[in-house]
Amino acid sequence: DCLSLLPLPAMSDPVPDVDPEMVAQISATLSALPVTDFNSACFSCLELTNLHAQMEKGCPASIKSVSDTLAPYYKIRNELSTYGNYILRGMRLIAPLSVRHTLITLAHESHQGVVRTIRRLRDFYWWPKMDSQFQDAIKSCVICQSNDKIAQTRSAPLQTLPLPDGPWKKLGLDIVGPFDTAIPSCRFAITLTDYYSKWPELAFSHTVTTNNVIQFLSTVFSLHGNPNIVTDNGTQFTSGTFSSFLQNRGISHSRTSVYYPATNGAVERFHPALHTCIQTAIQQSNAVERHFLRMASTPHAATSTPLYELLFGRKMRTKLNILPLPPA
Repeated sequence: DCLSLLPLPAMSDPVPDVDPEMVAQISATLSALPVTDFNSACFSCLELTNLHAQMEKGCPASIKSVSDTLAPYYKIRNELSTYGNYILRGMRLIAPLSVRHTLITLAHESHQGVVRTIRRLRDFYWWPKMDSQFQDAIKSCVICQSNDKIAQTRSAPLQTLPLPDGPWKKLGLDIVGPFDTAIPSCRFAITLTDYYSKWPELAFSHTVTTNNVIQFLSTVFSLHGNPNIVTDNGTQFTSGTFSSFLQNRGISHSRTSVYYPATNGAVERFHPALHTCIQTAIQQSNAVERHFLRMASTPHAATSTPLYELLFGRKMRTKLNILPLPPA
């Protein structure tokens, strides 16, 4: 292409080259807690100072005589001992207030969850209500919440779609298959369902390209008219050819949410009935269309009215009609 090789005209004020600004998130490595800081925290902690003084005096006979701050230590008074300025419960240090958050952060550095983090820190330290503080810290940790395997995800509340005010105004379109045991010309099924009457339309095909779908819709729309349709995000429904086909007919096209087929529930609910019809037709060596005839004349569970009657406004004559049908 010769035009792409032509030089651009010189600019009077050339823009100087500027190196792109690189932005990175730096995660600082936590440093260990120095012994001097721990000693200073023990010396300045009023709670441990009062506890140390109470241990020197001796524990009172009743917990009512103990202040609210030292009440959690009364139940474990027989396990407490002193070692210099330190207070121990068994072989574990009681951490002063000012370093407890730092200790939780250090123990939680590898994001192992509540149980493992508590076990890791309990080997060295103890303080009242440390379990609840651990749980609060981990609940506020973004990394732990994103990697939580036992978190119960909750679906968004369902919103009821408005029912069309008449038949053949809004239809759901989808593709089913492949059917492994079917003949090559019937490996896929293109399905169409009316939201109002639940009336289904079906066509089998050896492949499901955009042209096959357009050919099927052209045949059906020539009989019943052009409705609005709802589809998923399959390539057959997102192609430019399919969009041009709908635009030429003035058809509104809505697509469902990604990986959420329930949005197009009318046609998705029809698929189990379709599989049942196919299995029954295979067992009885009948055509699938014969079973669709019986389905169309059966009252639907949601509307309590036959599909045929809702779509065409008249009753369907079947083998069960012995007497002439009454006038509409």
